[in-house]
Amino acid sequence: MKIYIANTGGTIGMMPSDKGLVANPAFADQLAGQLESSPELNHEFVVQSYDTPMPAANVVPKDWQTIARDIESKWEEFDAFIILHGTDTMAFTAAALSYMIAPSKKPIIVTGSQVPMCKARSDAMNNVLGAVSACEANLKGVFLFFGNRLIDGDRAHQSHIGTWQAFRSVNALEYGILESDWKWRDSSFAQLLIKPPMKIRIPEMDAGAVTVLPVFPGVQAQHWQGLLNPQVKGAVLLSYGAGTVPDADPALFDLLKSAVDQGVVIVNVSQCETGRIANNDTSENEALAKTGVISGKDSTYEAAFARLHFLIGLGLDSREIKGVFNR
Repeated sequence: MKIYIANTGGTIGMMPSDKGLVANPAFADQLAGQLESSPELNHEFVVQSYDTPMPAANVVPKDWQTIARDIESKWEEFDAFIILHGTDTMAFTAAALSYMIAPSKKPIIVTGSQVPMCKARSDAMNNVLGAVSACEANLKGVFLFFGNRLIDGDRAHQSHIGTWQAFRSVNALEYGILESDWKWRDSSFAQLLIKPPMKIRIPEMDAGAVTVLPVFPGVQAQHWQGLLNPQVKGAVLLSYGAGTVPDADPALFDLLKSAVDQGVVIVNVSQCETGRIANNDTSENEALAKTGVISGKDSTYEAAFARLHFLIGLGLDSREIKGVFNR
């Protein structure tokens, strides 16, 4: 198997300096050497560090495009792809790739580490080797592997800091758990489904096109007005529990309706990590439904955010985007 490993940036490929952690220029060669020296890994590895590292906290939608185009340019040459990425925005990137390359006919595994590979007590090699093991299983799709958990790319959420298992699968079982051997999720039903042909679609995405509207005690319309500026075409509404928004202030609902009437697609996603947004016809969400806000169902906010960017980038209008979310 020929495996391409792209080091996009992040903690895994850094090293300490008198200025804190900085990119390790020898990382790609060091990782390739470790992988190739293992007698158990009978694969051809190509490890490449991006010329301009992408610190996770600075990742923007155009960086998702860069990674996807890199994969596309090497699609015929390699059997599997591993993307090394910083943890802060790893779930966003995994979700975005799962929409741009869908349904992937080859394994694309996004991973990284909490501690640089150069440190003695690091989770880096365990995560890289786990990603390699997932590639060996000949999976088809985009996944995030971290802390022995293999998660569907659009189901991953960073739930912990300072632990090896930093990510969890939201509203779905992990695709696989790697202990002494793999424990796979039962996918017998999914295998019966007829999947559409794979498409690689990498649209231009504007970082200002999508925003997040947080709900919190005391939230007022003025808190959201600046977020719903004329450049915005989509928004993720982070609501309470099963999708509720404070209804004591009519100005909040007036603002949402005004934005929707102007073509902004607003997707309602719960702040809770698990569960599903209630149907819009329930009494709790009836007023919100009248504004034109649509349900994100059981989506993570990372996936909803990335999906909005992707669909807007494709040039779909608000009606078409709502149709995709309502399927």
